[in-house]
Amino acid sequence: MYTNILTKEVVHSMSENISFGEYLKVLIKDAGMTQYDFYTSLGIKKPYFYDILSGRTNPPPSKLQFKAMEILNADKETQNHFFDLAAKERGDIPADIANWVIDNPEAIESIRNEMNHFLTEEQ
Repeated sequence: MYTNILTKEVVHSMSENISFGEYLKVLIKDAGMTQYDFYTSLGIKKPYFYDILSGRTNPPPSKLQFKAMEILNADKETQNHFFDLAAKERGDIPADIANWVIDNPEAIESIRNEMNHFLTEEQ
């Protein structure tokens, strides 16, 4: 595994080539935590954690994603990358964006208007 030589700055520059699990490993190491300390702080069991790291299961749901970012004291760039990778592997919208839309329902109309404008231009 190449995570032992990576830092999150290097990982950000190669974002399309790293899995969510590999990125999470780097973040945990950069935070100076053990994997055990991280998954117990997150409140998940060892098998589930290692399934996430290996890609055998999808990244965790948004509530746990936010908790992970809090535990790791991640900066905004790291959070964005984390949420984007999780969403890509879950086939979902990034958790931070989904939460913002839920908290700001007026954004839904704006997004739909932009989509319709974009689709109209394509035709």
